[in-house]
Amino acid sequence: MQMDDSSSSSATTGSFTVEDAIKEVGFGPYQGWLLAYAGMSWVAEAMEMMLLSFVGPAVQTEWGLSSQQESLIASIVFVGMMIGAYSWGILSDLKGRR
Repeated sequence: MQMDDSSSSSATTGSFTVEDAIKEVGFGPYQGWLLAYAGMSWVAEAMEMMLLSFVGPAVQTEWGLSSQQESLIASIVFVGMMIGAYSWGILSDLKGRR
């Protein structure tokens, strides 16, 4: 059996690319909702970073903090994000994946 030139390259090389998977599965309403939710999460994360950069100097001025104290507040926010991401990851693995 001879393959023509119009066949995909994955058939000849034995590999399966992300593009091949998308073509196979298709893009429907579920993928649209998933993309929208991921986009909203990305926007929320970016807003949190922007708010931190605006609120930090305002809090420093209002409370009379040194630069080190203001940096410590920002660092604590990131430590909290790290602990929360780790904790929620464990919980989602235990309860969400079945």
